[in-house]
Amino acid sequence: MSIRSAVTGAAVLAALFIGLQIYGAAQHRKGYDKAQAEYMIAVAHAEGRARQIEHELTEEMEARERETHEQLVQIAIAERRAADERVRKSAEEYAARYRRDTALASAAAERQAADTAIRMFSELLGGFDEIAEVYAAEADKRQVAGLACEAAYMSIQGR
Repeated sequence: MSIRSAVTGAAVLAALFIGLQIYGAAQHRKGYDKAQAEYMIAVAHAEGRARQIEHELTEEMEARERETHEQLVQIAIAERRAADERVRKSAEEYAARYRRDTALASAAAERQAADTAIRMFSELLGGFDEIAEVYAAEADKRQVAGLACEAAYMSIQGR
């Protein structure tokens, strides 16, 4: 073997080694770029899923709020009806007692005084009923809001 062929062989081997190093570095860079792209895609998917979950929770809370408001309206209507019925019933009972009691009274002055007292008592009952209705409606409203808040909290904790 001659020196020339040995040098040529060494040069070919060196060129092959350098070529393989360049090729390996390029392949390594491609793999890194691919891994980084896959990571960025995974991050984008995770962010999208987080936004979707947030949107679902927001929609669920808004739906619960609408349901709560509807329940509150129904409760207020029912309470008003019940209060009106109680006032009517009380007024009818009081009027019946008044008629029975005034039928026994013989003096017109006594009837007029009793009539005035009945009207005053009826107005007083009506005022009490209105005040009770306001307090009952507020209590119902706060109860429904509290239950809705508790349900929303429990649904979030359950996830």
